Amino acid sequence: DHEGGNVSAHTTHLVGSALSDPYLSFAAGMNGLAGPLHGLANQEVLLWLTKLRSDIGDDVTEDQLKEFIWKTLKSGQVVPGYGHAVLRKTDPRYTCQREFALKHLPDDKMFKNWVR
Repeated sequence: DHEGGNVSAHTTHLVGSALSDPYLSFAAGMNGLAGPLHGLANQEVLLWLTKLRSDIGDDVTEDQLKEFIWKTLKSGQVVPGYGHAVLRKTDPRYTCQREFALKHLPDDKMFKNWVR
């Protein structure tokens, strides 16, 4: 996304262009993702899911999930991970990751909370 010019993609390509070890190139890109101007959305999703787990536990009922979401929204916050600054339809990366998780992680408790 971002026309191939986002920090992590650019950094990975840049470091790789020096014929660096591919793992080091990837690590450089991941370090770029750690910055709040590029990877903050990912961090916010993980923080929100961690809070959900710490407040409710692993076996979340639909009612508990609805209550947690409404609590988030009523506090003036958004539910992180929904919507995208550029894309206006379902992000194809989400579709790919969801299909992977359905196949390989069907019993993962955190994933099961979101498959509904």
